[in-house]
Amino acid sequence: MRREYELTGGRPNPYARRLGAGGRKAIAERYFNADHVVQLDDDVAGAFASGEAVNEALRLVVRLRALAAATPRQRAPGTRSRAKKGSSRKRSGAPQG
Repeated sequence: MRREYELTGGRPNPYARRLGAGGRKAIAERYFNADHVVQLDDDVAGAFASGEAVNEALRLVVRLRALAAATPRQRAPGTRSRAKKGSSRKRSGAPQG
């Protein structure tokens, strides 16, 4: 927390004592098991500076997946399709005429 925050006049939460350690644990478990919470592994989380950076990267992945699904794959110019393995096409060395 920042030093400029003045917290000396604060008072404790009146419901915290009633809730107890078990209640706090139950609330924390409910929060972390919720559908909207995703916990990143440490190596992945270390690659991002903030939650905004994670969201930006994931939005980019979503856009790229949508773009890849929308555009049909095209062959590069000047390439031929290959015959499938086990094809019955036979090539003979004799010229056809």
